[in-house]
Amino acid sequence: MFCKNCGTEMSDTAKFCPKCGTQRLGEQEAKKEIVENNEIKFKLKPKFNIPYKMLTIIGRAILYMILICCWLTDLYELWAIYPMTFLITIGIMILYIIIKLTFEKMQYDDLEYNFYTTKVEYKDGFLNKEEKELKYKYVREVTMNQNIFERLFNIGTVKIFTNASSGGYSTRRHNNMQGKNGIYIHCVENVKEQYEKIKQIIDEGTPEE
Repeated sequence: MFCKNCGTEMSDTAKFCPKCGTQRLGEQEAKKEIVENNEIKFKLKPKFNIPYKMLTIIGRAILYMILICCWLTDLYELWAIYPMTFLITIGIMILYIIIKLTFEKMQYDDLEYNFYTTKVEYKDGFLNKEEKELKYKYVREVTMNQNIFERLFNIGTVKIFTNASSGGYSTRRHNNMQGKNGIYIHCVENVKEQYEKIKQIIDEGTPEE
């Protein structure tokens, strides 16, 4: 038997933790906690929004093209002398867009967020199977935001920050568990409604200090 608060091992007859003094759960309460922690209260599956993703990916491809043109100052001359090189460049850009859209679509198909009574679990089965969880007691704040393009397509981003989060740093672009930086969930439809549900579940599942 282990203390639910600090994890210290307790004897089966002990009523209080010898280290932190937390009262031991009764048998019925312990069973109830186990059931609640394995019962999904809310499931969120972000949708791959094709128009929004095409807009952002094409915009990124054009930006890369501009940077390449600025870096290779003789590229314009090469296009003028050999028109075929211009078509090859455009072909490479289109291929990049298609590959990027395909891979992101495959990732979104496998993304899943399950909100339990006291934790949120993130699952991603794309390429490598990945499962992680975040206890609500470690959540510092939950925020919602929409950029100008997200508002056009009625989607948004929900961010769940932990106590160790910087509040604005994200190492990966998709809706993934960010380790110590919490969770960023992109392409959430009806984001205001979903945000309110998530915030309520986390507030209810966070133990009072």
